[in-house]
Formats: sequence, structure tokens, C-alpha cells
Amino acid sequence: MLMVGLAHGTATVDALARELELPVLTYFRPQNKPPVLQPAEPQEMSMPAMMHTAPVRSGQRVYAKHRDLVVMNIVGAGAEVIADGCVHVYGPLRGRAIAGGRGDVSARVFCQEFHAELVSIAGVFRVFETIPADLEGKPVQAWLAGDDLRFARIGA
Repeated sequence: MLMVGLAHGTATVDALARELELPVLTYFRPQNKPPVLQPAEPQEMSMPAMMHTAPVRSGQRVYAKHRDLVVMNIVGAGAEVIADGCVHVYGPLRGRAIAGGRGDVSARVFCQEFHAELVSIAGVFRVFETIPADLEGKPVQAWLAGDDLRFARIGA
């Protein structure tokens, strides 16, 4: 880590900055009351789905911003597919699938062959140890029902 400066707060910090020959980057005063956070305006999914035809290999991440993601190949173990909308995997899903990346609770994950390490929708996630074993290798969809992440076979 390379230190580039210090934030001003007290005379001690100013003295330390002079001693270390670092600039004082920011002058600030802590606020007595916490800031009021406003919910973000929902983004509409007006863009067409992002199509990804190549395999998603371990260590790779594919992200579809403000839209659905369609993967026409394998998602390998250690790979990650993320969409602000739904995630569709028309092949084996062995890695991680994250739908509703910006909080869309109506997003879903669909896959042709289910072996997922992790599935998340709008921040609610389950890892492979907690996913029903009878769904392994089957076509599956995942969705949110309240705060409960649910899984079911597709077409059977």
C-alpha cells in the first residue's frame, strides 16, 4: 500500500503529515447527526439482454449492467455471472450466479444444468451446501419470495 496523504482532523495529524512529508488532503469535521440516505431510483431494464456465447472460466466475471444476461455456454467453477436483471445459463452452471445486482427483487436465475456454488438475488444468497441436493444437474430456476430464496425444477 502506498500512502498518498492524510486527512486533517487535529494538530497531531498535521504534525504527522509534516514529519512524513505527506500532504493533508482533506479538511473535514465529523457531523453530529448521520446523513439521511435516500433510496436509489429504480433503473428500468430498457436495454436488450446481453448475450455471452463463450465459456465463462474460473476467475472470470461477466456483468450485464441494467439488463438481463444470457450465457450460451458453461459457467465454470470459480466463475461469476452477474446481471442487474435476470441471469439465464443455457449450459452447466458450476460457478456463482447473481441476479438483481442493483436490488431488483423480481429478478430470477435460470439454468439448464444446476451445479451452482452460489446463487444470489438482490443480495439474498445461498451457497451450494444449502441448496437442495435433488436439484443438482437439473434445469432449475431461483427466485425471491419475500426474503426467502427459493429453487424449483423447470419443466418437470
